[in-house]
Amino acid sequence: MPKNLPPELTEDILRRLPAKSLKRFRAVSKSWCFLIDSENFIKLHLHTSLISNSNRKLILGGLGLYSIDLDSLDKAIVIKPPFYYKSVDGISNSCNGLVLVMSAPPVVWNPFTRDYKVLPDCGDDVPIPLDSYSKTAYGFGYDSRNDDYKVVRVSEFRNDLTHVWMCSRSMIYSLRSNSWRRIEGFPYPLPFLRGNWRVHVNGALHTLVVDPDDVDSATIMAFSVHSEEHYQVTMPPGIRIREADVSLDVIGGCLCVIYSKRSRVLIWVMKEYRVKESWFKLLSISLQSIEGNDFVKPLVYSRDGDKVLLNCDDKRLIWFDLRNKSVENVLVDGMPFVFYAEFCVESLVWIDSGDEVRKQGDEVKKHGQRKTKEKNIKNKR
Repeated sequence: MPKNLPPELTEDILRRLPAKSLKRFRAVSKSWCFLIDSENFIKLHLHTSLISNSNRKLILGGLGLYSIDLDSLDKAIVIKPPFYYKSVDGISNSCNGLVLVMSAPPVVWNPFTRDYKVLPDCGDDVPIPLDSYSKTAYGFGYDSRNDDYKVVRVSEFRNDLTHVWMCSRSMIYSLRSNSWRRIEGFPYPLPFLRGNWRVHVNGALHTLVVDPDDVDSATIMAFSVHSEEHYQVTMPPGIRIREADVSLDVIGGCLCVIYSKRSRVLIWVMKEYRVKESWFKLLSISLQSIEGNDFVKPLVYSRDGDKVLLNCDDKRLIWFDLRNKSVENVLVDGMPFVFYAEFCVESLVWIDSGDEVRKQGDEVKKHGQRKTKEKNIKNKR
C-alpha cells in the first residue's frame, strides 16, 4: 500500500480485506494495530462484508473441520482449532463470524481470528426426574440491543418407556458477563439434530413444534435471547406435516421452511420477519433432478442472488438456478465425502468483552502519544 495515504482512505481499503489478512497487518505499524483492534473498525469491517456479500465462507464439520471460500468454491482448507476438538463435536450457526462448538465444555470460537473462549461450568446439577432420561440442546444467538452473544442450554426430560416429553430446565450464558443464570424452562420440546437448534433470525432461536392435538399441523416457536420471551411465528400457507418432512432453516438472514413430500422439495422464505403475507415460495425442485436426495438444506445465495447453494444429504453441494430452474453440481477439491455445512462471514469480532481490546488499544495510543511528545521536545531544542 502506498505511503502517506489519507487515514480515511487507508481505513476504507482495510475494511474490505479478509480477517486473516487483517490479523497479519496488525504488525505493519502501531497505528494499524490500533485501528484494526478498535471496536469501531471491527463493526465497520463486518458491516462492509455483509452489505457487499464479501468474505463469505462455508464451515464444514463432521469428519474434521474445513473452510471453503464461497467466491471460488475451489478448495476445502483444513481448519485446526487452537483447542481440543473431537469429530463428534457439533458446530452451531454463525453469529457475526462466531460459532459455538458443542463440546464438553462448550467453546465460543472465531475460526478466522482463532480467538476462542471456553465457557465456564453452568452448575446445572439438579437431579433427573424419576423414570426419565435427559438430552441437552444448545442454541447460539446475538442480542443486538446489548451487543452481547448468548448461549442457551436446555436439558429436556422424556419418559423412559414412552419417550414423551415431560419438562425441561434452561440456562442462558452471556459472553459479556461471562456467567450463566437459570431461566424459565422451555414449554415445548426441541429438535435434537446434532445437539442444537441452529435457526437464529432477528435475535431469536426458532423451532418447529407439532401440535399435540393435531398431528397434521405444526407451528413455529421462537425464543428471544434479549427479552427471554417465547412467541409464535406464522407458518407458510397450506403446510401440513402428515406424511411429509418439514424443517426450519435460515437463508439470506431470513427464516425458511423446507417441505419435502413424495418426489418434490419446496422451500418457503419469510421476506419480512413476522409478517405472514411475506412468505413466498423460493423454489420447487424434484428429487429426481438432484438424484433422489432425501435431505435438502439451503445454505446461501450466490452474490448476484440468481442461485441458491444447496446441501444434499450431507454429501453433495449443488447450485440451483432460480431463473431457469437448472441444477449444477459443485466439485470442491479436498471436500470430505460426508459433512454438515454452515454459512459464515469472516469477522474480527473478539471473543472476550471489549475491555481487553480497549486496554490494548489504549496502550498503543499512549505509546504513540509519548513518541509524539518526545519528538516535539527534540524539535524545540
